Amino acid sequence: MPSPIGWPELPCIECGEQVAGIGFGERCPACFARRTRRAATLARRVALGLTSLVAGWTLLHLPAATMARWYALIGIPVTYLLIHLIVRRVAMEVLP
Repeated sequence: MPSPIGWPELPCIECGEQVAGIGFGERCPACFARRTRRAATLARRVALGLTSLVAGWTLLHLPAATMARWYALIGIPVTYLLIHLIVRRVAMEVLP
């Protein structure tokens, strides 16, 4: 919800700085960028860790068939992408 006409500036919910163009209970662009960077860093670390576990488990239990290797080659990057997207979205909601 944008600022009412009579109110040119509203305080940021995180830092309290008066910023024009934000709604009630929203963050200023600087706080939003900081929160996005923190969420992306956390998501990257979690995704790398979990994907390495999945890749290790896959390589240990991989059958000798050629198609299984192709599926693993496709599945491991897809696993990273999905975990990264999910963790980043959750981190944006949960991080203080």
